[in-house]
Amino acid sequence: MADDDVPLSALARKPSLSKVDDDTPLSSLAGGVSKTPQKRGAPKASPKPSPAKATGAAVGAGKGAGKAKPQPAPGAKRKAGNSSSSSSYSYSSSSDSEDGPKPARKGGGKGTRRTAAVIKKKKSTEEGIGENEGGPVKKRDRSTKEDVVAQLLCRWWFSDEYKKNDWPPQDEAFYQERLEKQSFRKVTIQEWEWLPEEDDKGRKKVYELSQFRGVFRNSAGDTIDLRPQESCPCLSNFMKKDMATLCSMLISAYDNQLKDIKNSRYIKEAEKTQNAIKTALTKIRTISHQANQMR
Repeated sequence: MADDDVPLSALARKPSLSKVDDDTPLSSLAGGVSKTPQKRGAPKASPKPSPAKATGAAVGAGKGAGKAKPQPAPGAKRKAGNSSSSSSYSYSSSSDSEDGPKPARKGGGKGTRRTAAVIKKKKSTEEGIGENEGGPVKKRDRSTKEDVVAQLLCRWWFSDEYKKNDWPPQDEAFYQERLEKQSFRKVTIQEWEWLPEEDDKGRKKVYELSQFRGVFRNSAGDTIDLRPQESCPCLSNFMKKDMATLCSMLISAYDNQLKDIKNSRYIKEAEKTQNAIKTALTKIRTISHQANQMR
């Protein structure tokens, strides 16, 4: 029987396995085998390689010199690389788990919506070429007079009335008289900066826009239109004319346009335009005949 005064070494030499309880020393259970304790944190000594293995390791180190990859810091995110599919998968899994599931986009992006809008606009434009020409008023919603006016507005300068009487007038005296009535005087662009705003007669300076005959501008930037408005080829003036007059003007415009189109260098396009004008000319002559009978 062992008591508390028995040395631990005796118990280690003759362990009594028949009586083992919670107070039995661990050394007695080890069977007397003593091991040299190792300090915590001390690195283990690596076994020395054999000469053959050392030579192979040296050769491998020479081949792979300069290709060593840095080890990532503990806790840092692993970045997806092209070298390993598993690393990209693990990165995507970790990013999904951290950020949470992302909702799927509904429909296309901005580029898709913009492309669809452009296609829709182009389609509507192409479909409306034959029916909607002439502005926001659809061709099928026009009256016969509105349709004749729309065709005349596209070629009014070919009609006999405007070929005989230029619009706007090209006579300089016509505009000089109107400038005098409104207390204006015409100056050139070259002398604009050197002349006073008003002369000794109280007339303010204006200059004419080279691209618009009869249209002037003053120092404040206001536009002064001195062209004759009563003969202006516009919608409001044409709608005031009777149907017979409009048809006569349009027929002369078609005839003069057919004469002028013969000088075109674009033969195929000119032939298409000629055929379209001839078809429209036949139609407008019928309308003109009906309008003259109603006078």
